[in-house]
Amino acid sequence: MTRRAVVRKWILYCLCALLLVLVQNMVLVYVRIGGVHPFLLPALALIPVTLERSGPSLLYALFFGLACDLLIPSGVFVCFYCLTFFTAAILARLLSGQVIAAGLFCSLTVSAVGLLLCGFLQIMLLTSQHGVSIGPALTLLGKELLLSLAVTPLAHFPFRKLFRLTRSD
Repeated sequence: MTRRAVVRKWILYCLCALLLVLVQNMVLVYVRIGGVHPFLLPALALIPVTLERSGPSLLYALFFGLACDLLIPSGVFVCFYCLTFFTAAILARLLSGQVIAAGLFCSLTVSAVGLLLCGFLQIMLLTSQHGVSIGPALTLLGKELLLSLAVTPLAHFPFRKLFRLTRSD
């Protein structure tokens, strides 16, 4: 694959992620069930990692997390999304290459890993810093996980389509 084709492929992945971030921020934030709404950002960071399984995919997850940190304040700590998405991307790459074949089930699995990593880090920090009760926080995490996994195919199918289109380049 030529350098131009590789650059074009990653630009398309970034544009797809941007479109899905707009869906997250303009549509999914209004879908509330049980007091939570779906959180698609970990899926957007990790699905390309499972499809590509290359060094640039880890960089994509790192820079996607950095963009999220700059645009969406998490309030937990500086570079929260950058570090969690990169760590989850390493786990996703290991899972997709050695345990689960890339596909919808793999996307659901790595999205769950990313959501759980984000959620547990937030719970640990909020519990230690602000005395948040862990029981209700875990209940909210469980609800968010289920709802987010239900909408993960919204991210999987466009990324899979891009992967198939750019694979032949």
